[in-house]
Amino acid sequence: MFYSNSWTKCLICLIFITSGNSECPIPQVEGNQNVVLTNDALLKNDFPEGSEGTFQCANGYMKEQGSERITCTSGEWSTLELICKKKDCGAPKEMPHLTYEFNKEGTLFGATARAICDKGYQVQGSSYRQCYATGWSGRSRCEVVTCEEPIDIMNGMISEKPAKQFPEYGDVIQYSCDEGYTLIGNKSIQCNEDGEYNSFLPECKDVNDIPLKPKTISASITTSTVPPTIQASITTTSTVPPTIQVSGRHHGIGEHDINAVTTNAAAVGSVICIVIAATLIVLFVVLCFHKKKGSYQTGEDSRRKEELLQFQNDLS
Repeated sequence: MFYSNSWTKCLICLIFITSGNSECPIPQVEGNQNVVLTNDALLKNDFPEGSEGTFQCANGYMKEQGSERITCTSGEWSTLELICKKKDCGAPKEMPHLTYEFNKEGTLFGATARAICDKGYQVQGSSYRQCYATGWSGRSRCEVVTCEEPIDIMNGMISEKPAKQFPEYGDVIQYSCDEGYTLIGNKSIQCNEDGEYNSFLPECKDVNDIPLKPKTISASITTSTVPPTIQASITTTSTVPPTIQVSGRHHGIGEHDINAVTTNAAAVGSVICIVIAATLIVLFVVLCFHKKKGSYQTGEDSRRKEELLQFQNDLS
């Protein structure tokens, strides 16, 4: 009986020692961030001989090949053969006038894409989108650029415009003037890709409000003679506006230049002729004045007059 109890105690100890040596530690995967333990495996505290540990792919990854299970044998875990790869979000949904620019990850988990609109369109929604485990984040679309509502101009009107209230990119607005007015500037403006018009609004002006400068040429001569002092003064005034040059095909002198030169030469020639005629008149007046002065003094020789007086004295 004594021996029987002793053998029983030894057998129990042997079983306890043997079972303790065959238990495995909590399974871990070193250097592989794409694989994680399942929730069931995380809740277990003991992994005895023959037990299994289960794994799964991390968030954003999917199974490519291999088994998700490992087995505890003689206190050691078998090798994990599970291989996971990144999920592919694929290309975002196509939208009109919209394209995407991807980073080096392309369309795989963690990648980013920048939304780009065609010319004349602008992004509405997300400018950047990212590939998550559930797919692409956000939404993007492209809407056409619009400009401010066109306004009327004084003494004119809008002759042609699109039916919509706010013109869109590429739309053209035509202007015209009322009768009796002339349009200054561009008769049409266009909505640009930045939401602004490509030109300032035109103006309508009355041509009669623009004064024209007259071309005048004047010449005057003033002559005065007061004996015995004779004064003569000549004053000439010529007003000739600047010549408008019109270049010919070979950069020659235009017809306007030739007419202006001819007019100036004629005016100068007329003034010179008038000056010469006035000078001759003055000389004639001077000569006449001197002749009248000599006849008043009898024009007799003074020596001859003395001889006559001496002769009369001798007779007396």
